[in-house]
Amino acid sequence: MNTIGQNIAYFRKQKQLTQEELAEKMSVTAQAVSKWECDASYPDITVINSLAKVLGISVDSIFNGSKEFPEMKETTLEKLDRRILRVHVQANEDGNEDGDTTIITRFPVAAINKAMENGTLKKLVGEDAYGEVVSTLGMIDAGLTGPIVEVNHPGAHVTISVEDYEI
Repeated sequence: MNTIGQNIAYFRKQKQLTQEELAEKMSVTAQAVSKWECDASYPDITVINSLAKVLGISVDSIFNGSKEFPEMKETTLEKLDRRILRVHVQANEDGNEDGDTTIITRFPVAAINKAMENGTLKKLVGEDAYGEVVSTLGMIDAGLTGPIVEVNHPGAHVTISVEDYEI
């Protein structure tokens, strides 16, 4: 398994960015990026979402090195209204590989945006998670599709992705 620094360096190079260019986009010094990549220090928790967005990856990829990139597509406003946020949870309560319970939930992005506008979303997800949810919606509005977050946890595997759907 790669270190966080190795993952940052890998994805930076995949985007064909120099340390200086990444530093500029992140409003940090090139020395800070160098320290991240050498595992001498880590990015501040408040910049992790921005770092993932600049690199075109999920936050999970920074920590776990997943090589799967979300796909950015040019899209029209009409198509943005046809986006859904898909949450797939596979729980394996007894530790078996197959899982005992699978839950798939789909949320229209338009409904999530409306809930954000009227304040309902903040009440639903809580103050602590609200900023992260809003940054995810920003990536969706920019045209992102594909997996955003993938979490393996003892007893469960969760994948959150953005998909287009047809009416």
